[in-house]
Amino acid sequence: MEKLTTEQSFEYYLSSLNRLGMNTLNLEDKEIKHEIFEELAIDYPASFSQYTREVLEDNDIIDRNISLLSKQLQTKLLELERGEVFWNVKAVKTTSEWKEVLQLSDEIKELIHQKWTNEELNFLLGK
Repeated sequence: MEKLTTEQSFEYYLSSLNRLGMNTLNLEDKEIKHEIFEELAIDYPASFSQYTREVLEDNDIIDRNISLLSKQLQTKLLELERGEVFWNVKAVKTTSEWKEVLQLSDEIKELIHQKWTNEELNFLLGK
């Protein structure tokens, strides 16, 4: 198995973050199902993993606070996934547990945008 570059790790990390947020509530049910329960479900365990967070932190892409919030986000998602009652579109739209997840993702994205401009983010992603 090939090791991901720092840029690839950051791209997966941001991709997972961008699948979540309060704006998710504006999507059609079919889109929520695809974005969260198909795409995100595959990516988030690795994209928010300790390994990924350490790579990004060691390369000064994210700071300790963002890393800790990302760990918290991963934990909340794992808990929701284990409890099948919350792992569905209706729960995303109606439960306080999902609202916390969506807001936490938005908070992390805001902190990243406070740290980096869009131009700097593109540079970090190798674009």
